[in-house]
Amino acid sequence: MATDTRIRVISWNVNGIRARWPRLEELLTEQQPDVVCLQETRCPDNRFPYGKLRDLGYEAQHSPGKNSGGVAILVRADHRVDGRNRALDRDHKLAEGRWLQVTIDGLEISSVYVPAGSLDEETDDQGKLAFLEAIARQVYGEQSRPKLITGDFNVAPTDQDVYEPGWLDSCNHTGAAEREGVAGIIAEGELVDVYRRLHPEERGYTCWDQREGHYARDYGLRIDLALASEHLTPYVTRCDVNHTYRQGPKPSNHAPLEIELDAVAA
Repeated sequence: MATDTRIRVISWNVNGIRARWPRLEELLTEQQPDVVCLQETRCPDNRFPYGKLRDLGYEAQHSPGKNSGGVAILVRADHRVDGRNRALDRDHKLAEGRWLQVTIDGLEISSVYVPAGSLDEETDDQGKLAFLEAIARQVYGEQSRPKLITGDFNVAPTDQDVYEPGWLDSCNHTGAAEREGVAGIIAEGELVDVYRRLHPEERGYTCWDQREGHYARDYGLRIDLALASEHLTPYVTRCDVNHTYRQGPKPSNHAPLEIELDAVAA
């Protein structure tokens, strides 16, 4: 990152960009973040709102997925995108709709949507555990680069990140293998879970079932994460859940995660 630069990044699983367009437009207009990482765009590329986003002052990179996938990164027009990567561990097919990376001001920013997983598909070549392992392999070779990986990991890292661990014992969000996969990414990439670093005692849930009462009772999960390079974390001044966009008309079942970084020398 260049000197005298402050970057605000928002990560949000929108659960359908067309369904959530009024809320996304509201967020971009009112918050004007530097970068927005989206997950679950659920939109073919020929219907992705590139023009509307450009009118709001954002250039978009989009990797459409199949069915419920799709990731995007929106970069405010006053930033220059120095690099783009649509492959994960050199595999474009594995990354399709689930991994996208851009470099701005020397900072690599990734939007990730980890497969939710099921008992039948977790360990196959395209499954959840394989996907987590691929991220770990990629970040292992990139430890020296300033890096921020944000998105829906579909894993609650510890029991602290689950409203009632006993109710979700060994499910796809809390299984030992899935948690080991996320821990492996953090270890291999020399990364830090910045929300938990800044808020060691708070729950910080980011996702709630759409069933009536779950959000009101805070029956949530912290599965949307921001992982930053260890040497970058002293410059991360804020990482908070924005409940405004989980409330109101037609909300996603996820709340945006907001990250702010102070000036960093290149």
